[in-house]
Amino acid sequence: MNDLKEFWEWGLKLEDPWKVADVSYRDAGGEQEVHIRLDVPFGMKVRCPECGRMCKVHDRIKERTWRDVDMRGMKTYIRADIPRADCPEHGVKQTDVPWARPGSGFTLLMESMIVSMVRQMPVRTAGDMLHEYPNRIWTVVRAYTDKLTEGLDLSKVRRVGVDEKCFSGRDSFLTVFADLDTHRIIFVTEGKDSGTVGRFKRFLAEHGGKARKISDFSCDFGRAYISGIRKHFPLSKITADRFHLVKMANEALNDTKCGELKLAVNRMKAMYLLLRNPKNLSCGDLVLRDRICRDNEVLGIAYRLKESLCSLYSMGDVYSAEQHLKGWIQWARMAKMYHFVKLADTVEKHAAHILQRFSSRLTNAVLEGTNSMISVIKSRARGFRRTESLISMCYLVSAKEKTDMYGRSV
Repeated sequence: MNDLKEFWEWGLKLEDPWKVADVSYRDAGGEQEVHIRLDVPFGMKVRCPECGRMCKVHDRIKERTWRDVDMRGMKTYIRADIPRADCPEHGVKQTDVPWARPGSGFTLLMESMIVSMVRQMPVRTAGDMLHEYPNRIWTVVRAYTDKLTEGLDLSKVRRVGVDEKCFSGRDSFLTVFADLDTHRIIFVTEGKDSGTVGRFKRFLAEHGGKARKISDFSCDFGRAYISGIRKHFPLSKITADRFHLVKMANEALNDTKCGELKLAVNRMKAMYLLLRNPKNLSCGDLVLRDRICRDNEVLGIAYRLKESLCSLYSMGDVYSAEQHLKGWIQWARMAKMYHFVKLADTVEKHAAHILQRFSSRLTNAVLEGTNSMISVIKSRARGFRRTESLISMCYLVSAKEKTDMYGRSV
């Protein structure tokens, strides 16, 4: 028995004054369980949680239980009466146990395993494997994500990307803020209005960042984000994301009514050829695309408008790009195609933001990758009932520092 106690003292990495008092095996509904009882021997002093001074034991709190990692398929539990230190400076204080964080029903090692599991699988699946209720797993996840966000140092953040992600349905969105220099998610909040930028500003200030030090934002053409940035970060420059401009040009082409079409292939194949980047088309596809544009005058003009706008980013300098943009706006309005006239109005309104890319060289590519990650999280869990749960998983999965509850790398 003494050898067994020494084994568990070594395995739990116990330090004085904690000792293993007893190890027992129990049958719980046909399943074997291991129960390890820990204790502070009589006469030993304990550390005050406030000042760290070694003090005498005042009394002990009724036995508490923590779930540990299973041993050979048997559930393992740690039990202990928690002593209270009688500190001459701070009074009677409950001591912290070294194997678990305050208020948790799991050991640190068990929580580390839970965090590693939910990074790769749904919380419900992890709960089924561990024979624990999902709510208990979520408690650990939220505690760990709180630890991640509390430890963020945003004092060096200078360039920020902003993008939205649909949570559920048409009216539920998340807004994601990322550091474009470190490619890391730094803030996730519910909604997609200008108030999200205000919440980001408060979060930034709470973690050592300063609004006046944010030099650039990259975002889409939404009025809400732009107005929020102008209000809360008046010194920051705004870059309109290239991806969203190309997307709007493709949508304008796709929505243009071209009347009776003469197509050498079916419509789906034709739109595939017209919307795809010409650099990724084979020689045969290029010949077929040119034939479609030649046989359908309106569709051909719409295609050339789309490609001309996309070629803006191949301009060598901002002056050439500005002249190209002005010419494209005039051409789009002269073509009198409803969707391209509408697009021309949007481009003219945000011309300064579009041209800012030639100075900042910013894109939202990092956030587009983040959107894919969030989609995987949602599909893997088959949806979330609460927005807070999805936000916690975004922080957890995107964290670059894969550490356990001990702070060790995993």
